[in-house]
Amino acid sequence: MPSILIFADLHLGKPGAPGLHWALDMLENATADACVCLGDIIDRDADPATYVPQSYEVLSRAGERFNEVHFISGNHDVHHELTFPAAVMVHPTEVHSFTCAGATVVTAAVASDPDPRTLTFPARQHHGPHLGLLHSSVSGEFSKGLCLPITPQELEACGYDAWVLGHVHAPQVLNEEPFIGWVGMGSAVLYDVPTATLTRL
Repeated sequence: MPSILIFADLHLGKPGAPGLHWALDMLENATADACVCLGDIIDRDADPATYVPQSYEVLSRAGERFNEVHFISGNHDVHHELTFPAAVMVHPTEVHSFTCAGATVVTAAVASDPDPRTLTFPARQHHGPHLGLLHSSVSGEFSKGLCLPITPQELEACGYDAWVLGHVHAPQVLNEEPFIGWVGMGSAVLYDVPTATLTRL
């Protein structure tokens, strides 16, 4: 059954972050058709000489394991000149949609740190699976930094099956149905496309 693995906030180079081995083990043990890194693969204070190659290694391994790999930048990523394997689709900062494992996915990458832009996302266009992905502080109660602010009510009004978020390091749920919440650091979620449901790994 088609599914999408989503992780965020790896923060390579941050003391106490899950680190390279956690990421490689997570990718090795997950079963999915597609993989999305939802931003902050590297910490803003990381030594680029060490951790940019590690970010490339993570994404390279994802490219070997999954049929498609997507990267949606977070606010820490914009501090570094990241390099990407050819298999990785790097997404732009404008609101756009793409098809992933049979689902319609709507997103926009972070453009700056902080990123104060207020974006507008389209309403659901058809009855097929719809997934929103955003590296965002949302309304700010769980974050110190401003990043693509938006309210849970605005996200829910889009009518998608779920909004999976990056940026906040602890898994947090803002809304149960439809799901709106953060993956968290050292965690991942699996979006099952046929049933439009989420499982935390």
